[in-house]
Amino acid sequence: MNYGLKVSMSPPRGNRAIQRVADALAKYKPAHVQITDEANADLVILHVIGRQDQVTSKAKGLKRYAVVQYALRSTLRPSTKGWLPLWRGAEVVWSYYDLKALCAEDGEKADFSFYHSALGVEKIFKPGKLKKKYIMMTNSHSYLTESVREVVLAAQRVNRSVFYLGPELHQPHVVCKSGITDKELAEMYSKCEFVSGLRRVEGFELPVVEGLMCGARPICFDRPHYRQWFDGLAEFIPETPRDEVINNLEKLFKSGARPVTETERREAAQRFNWERIITGFWNSI
Repeated sequence: MNYGLKVSMSPPRGNRAIQRVADALAKYKPAHVQITDEANADLVILHVIGRQDQVTSKAKGLKRYAVVQYALRSTLRPSTKGWLPLWRGAEVVWSYYDLKALCAEDGEKADFSFYHSALGVEKIFKPGKLKKKYIMMTNSHSYLTESVREVVLAAQRVNRSVFYLGPELHQPHVVCKSGITDKELAEMYSKCEFVSGLRRVEGFELPVVEGLMCGARPICFDRPHYRQWFDGLAEFIPETPRDEVINNLEKLFKSGARPVTETERREAAQRFNWERIITGFWNSI
């Protein structure tokens, strides 16, 4: 078979969320696209989580490339100005942030090809008929980031347990797991009343979508990048100092989670449909 386009898309090692994107790009690719290594690629997909100088330098040595931008305002170079040379040279830039609006905020001209879209969710994430054992699911690489500490302390106030996807925290009433399968993860989501989307500054948070599909109500910070994709499906709290976040979480925990309805699951399945999202990306190229 003759392929029209050879593409490399290797994600950073150990990043489960970006691996999901790479898997979806391969699963829903057009028939004329062949996945290959970078040395033999006509097009390289760059997964960008920071390191502006490094990724821009790499792009200069490529024949053609596309960019998936996962982080911007939380990087060491948060202004769009420094990223524009990378974006202008790309076949397309995909982000769940409205990069053109952020360029306008910075007084910059958004003269690059832009694909604005959420990430998606696979069908393995569905509700199980399991007891809601945990008040909330949260995940991170450490106790102090993505509001894990706030979630744990709020849960302690209402005498409930937390499920943490990550390394052992050695905290009371926190069950920690890592390296589990997606089937096991779906079961754990189903055992949680809420799922956390509490990354500060910026984020999308795939667990919000996956947890919602498994019947866990998301709680997100009330910021435009969360509202844009999760409005009507999540609870929102202000992105305030840590003590205030704990107080707001405690209030929601005391009230209990609103059950996720089948109508909401259908809406989420449509809103975060991987096949539609990935087809849009390939069509942009």
